[in-house]
Amino acid sequence: MQENINKKIEDAMHSIDGIEKSSPSPFFFTRLEARMQKEKNIWETLTSFITKPVIAFACICLVIMINAFVIFSSSNTDSTVTQQTNQLATVDEYSQLSATLYEFENTKP
Repeated sequence: MQENINKKIEDAMHSIDGIEKSSPSPFFFTRLEARMQKEKNIWETLTSFITKPVIAFACICLVIMINAFVIFSSSNTDSTVTQQTNQLATVDEYSQLSATLYEFENTKP
């Protein structure tokens, strides 16, 4: 049993004998330096600015605050009786306008 374990350990140690150091492809560093020195156009600058977490969080907070302002400023709790009756009248008018195809008059005597 011990010999089998020792043999497996030796096989594992000898499996890494042929390993060599990896190297990048030719002109890798030249392409990398060129990409780093490349000037950014307006879209790349804009997207890099917008995708910053601080800016994104500030925009979300601004939208939420605008929505809250619109909701709370447009809520009118002083509802008068005339407004309620006007609303009820329009509901009654619309309910009477519904007609179906099955409601027809018999024009023959």
